[in-house]
Parts: sequence; C-alpha cells; structure tokens
Amino acid sequence: MAGVFKTVTFLVLVFAAVVVFAEDYDVGDDTEWTRPMDAQFYTTWAAGKTFRVGDELEFDFAAGRHDVAVVTKDAYENCDKEKPLSLMTTPPVKIILNTTGPQYYICTVGDHCRFGQKLAINVVAAGGRTGGGGATPGPAGSTTPAAGGTTPTPPAGTTTPPGSSGTTTTTPAAGNAASSLSGATFLVAFVSAVAALF
Repeated sequence: MAGVFKTVTFLVLVFAAVVVFAEDYDVGDDTEWTRPMDAQFYTTWAAGKTFRVGDELEFDFAAGRHDVAVVTKDAYENCDKEKPLSLMTTPPVKIILNTTGPQYYICTVGDHCRFGQKLAINVVAAGGRTGGGGATPGPAGSTTPAAGGTTPTPPAGTTTPPGSSGTTTTTPAAGNAASSLSGATFLVAFVSAVAALF
C-alpha cells in the first residue's frame, strides 16, 4: 500500500510541476484586444514570444465592441469574417493552446481586422523556453507569420460554437517552464529530487 501511495504522490507532483509552468499571455498587454493605432501592433506584440502547447491566450475587450474569431490562414490574410471556425463575444476570452502549428485570430466587428486587430501565432510543442521564436514575423509590412503551415484546427474543447457568446476555454495538454531553466531541465531536476525522497 505504501508503494502505491508513493507512486501516486510522485505522479501528482510531476503533473503539478509540468502544469504550473504554462505561460499565460494577455493579448496586447495593457492595450488589450482592441483596434490598434498601428496596424502591425499585434504582429509586433507576438514577435519574440514562444507560444507552446499548454499556454493560455487571454483576450480582454469591451463587450459589444469587439470579439475573437478563430479563423483559417486565408480568412486571416483577407479579413474574411463570414465563416469563422469559432466566434467568442463575451470577454474575457481564454484559449488554451492545445495544438501545434499556426493559429489565427481576428476581430469581426466592422473593419477592425483591416485596421490590424488580428493575431497570427505559431504554436510549438510543450517544453523548455530557450528564447523567442513562437511567432516568426514575416517581411516588413507583413501581417502573417513567416512560418508556413496548414490551416489550423479550431481549439479542441471549444465550449462556444460560432455565432454564440461566451468564454472559450480548453484543457491544457502540457505546460512549460518560463524561467531561465528549460522545462525539461527543471522537470528532470524536480523528478530527481522527488525520487530521492522515496
């Protein structure tokens, strides 16, 4: 019985160590999710950030004045708001990144997207952070990520269908370390320390 307790405790501690280190991003930081003054604002905001599976994007905005639509690359590039993969209208919208590859978000209100209220990121596998690279800016003036890829799938676990309002959340697949230690290095050190206790 003591062996089972030790194993369960060990697994809970390892899971907690992995999940605790997921990064939470407030999209646009203090500017939040709004029609920006600079059409490149969200591209610049994402540049140098590494978005990983398990991280969370939080879109804060004024209800009724903005929304968040998950769209395809083509819809992102053309600000096509007619058939989003998912549409959330009640702030704050929280999206846990659970698939790798490019992800595209726009505001469907008025011409907000055409004025730069759109975000393209590239999500990489969970693991340690070693610097920037999650969103690779394209050439000057570009609003799409240089990293190629296929059309993203909508976030799994979406709780709000297109055309409805509400906050969307998904279940994190894993987390990562946001410190100078990479997540893998931290996890190995943590597991070694916990194993030494048993």
